[in-house]
Amino acid sequence: MISKKPTIFIIDGLNFVRSFLFHGISAKEDSASSELIFWLEDLSQTELIGSTFRVIFDGTFRDISQRQCQNVDAIFTEEITADELILEQATFLNRQGQRVNVITSDRELAQKLREQKIKTISCSKFFSDFFN
Repeated sequence: MISKKPTIFIIDGLNFVRSFLFHGISAKEDSASSELIFWLEDLSQTELIGSTFRVIFDGTFRDISQRQCQNVDAIFTEEITADELILEQATFLNRQGQRVNVITSDRELAQKLREQKIKTISCSKFFSDFFN
């Protein structure tokens, strides 16, 4: 079971969405990304109160959310890959003593994070622990 202590969750956005296409909730990637953002906002106000989410997507900005969400930031990369930004942010937060956890199913990225003593959770584990 995933700890419910306040945590900064960094999510490999496209990895998460593509792993499941959000379990059939949407057939389109941008719609599934929007559903993910709203679902995470709900989690931040229920099971994971006090936690925040940074969902990092490869590519240029896309308007995937129809509203401003509390405790959830969608970040788009252009100059570097999402994996590079995830590693950079998680390492920085961890060194600052923040409780950080990265959600990804990318094995190479997860290995690099674990080498830095940063906790990782697979997309399927996170999804199955919280999706009702």
